[in-house]
Amino acid sequence: MAMLYRLTNLAAVGLALLGTLGILLMVVHITLDVLLRSTLSISIPATLELVTRYYLITLALLPLGWVEWRRGMIRVEALEGMMGPTLIRVSDVLVSILSAAIYVVLAVATWDKAMEQYQIGAYVMSLNVPMPVWPTYFVLPAAFALAALVCLVRLPLLAAGTSYDTPAQDER
Repeated sequence: MAMLYRLTNLAAVGLALLGTLGILLMVVHITLDVLLRSTLSISIPATLELVTRYYLITLALLPLGWVEWRRGMIRVEALEGMMGPTLIRVSDVLVSILSAAIYVVLAVATWDKAMEQYQIGAYVMSLNVPMPVWPTYFVLPAAFALAALVCLVRLPLLAAGTSYDTPAQDER
């Protein structure tokens, strides 16, 4: 179990780092485009398409597993003050199961769409040049599947009432 825990953590942090790389590339790309446009009146082709179809998908969804791992999703603790430790543990387990189920449904649905887009070779036209966009459709099922895996891996820890290492310790 410890090995699965460690691999899930590494996958979540790895995808979060890829999302961070996407942000960095987007900032460099847009900055370069703005500088070239304002100084030399030259625009980098397909900037809008790359930003909307690649960069934004990467930065929005790849870190999803990492956020779930850190338990950084929105939480409502309005009733926790009235619950005992056992009831809080049961609530955490049920929320994790429900979250995993929703992520699995989203992963399956987006996988079907990704395969459909791959089979038709989805692309957008940018300056009369076809730019493939089908690869970005595979980011969604990967992100949702990892988030589901994170929810399932932490179930035994939640059920036992064991707290795992703090996120800062996990990422070192």
